[in-house]
Amino acid sequence: MSILKSHGRLSLCADYVREGSRLADIGTDHGYLPIALCQSGKIPSALACDINPLPLRSAQENIARFGLSKKIQTRLSDGLKEVSPDEADDIVIAGMGGELIRDILTAAPWVMDGKKHLVLQPMTHHDDLIRWLCENGFAIERQAAVRDDSKYYTVLLARFTGDIAPCDPYTALVGKLDLHEENSRGFLSRSLQNLRNKSKGDQSLLPVVQQLEEALYEAE
Repeated sequence: MSILKSHGRLSLCADYVREGSRLADIGTDHGYLPIALCQSGKIPSALACDINPLPLRSAQENIARFGLSKKIQTRLSDGLKEVSPDEADDIVIAGMGGELIRDILTAAPWVMDGKKHLVLQPMTHHDDLIRWLCENGFAIERQAAVRDDSKYYTVLLARFTGDIAPCDPYTALVGKLDLHEENSRGFLSRSLQNLRNKSKGDQSLLPVVQQLEEALYEAE
């Protein structure tokens, strides 16, 4: 997927999309993800959605440039509001805050379907998103971290099971990340720094800071 070669976080999202699935890419921006997946033959079709007309126009131009206008449809949509349940099997929501991703999913209750796979890439507040998923019956089936342009990002693959799981602050921070993996440690080290800063004004966070520090130390 050469178009994603310099986009590590989108490449990881692409890895999590199932072969042969119909994709809805929410917040598509330039449309690179659906273009790469359709161009490679991994998926047969896609909806490239964005809330803003300007990036959607850019996506349309890129889709046409790669000769994929028959396979990828662009759509102006606030989150999933203009997408119907029978149009997508896999849903990618990438490049926005975890709280906004949570709100998009909350506004589309039809994603509570075990046949739908959610590929989520929060830019911030990943712990809030993980907590919401656990408390609303979603299982995190895969999670990894990736380094992209000197920054670390995490990508989650989630599916609705209906099983509500308790989620303490440490679990929300770590999720399913493998602490023995270098990118996971890099991502969580950044999270730890943010947590330390917050703990200066909220000492109730100190036990979580200590727990994460110990876990990262032991994993080295």
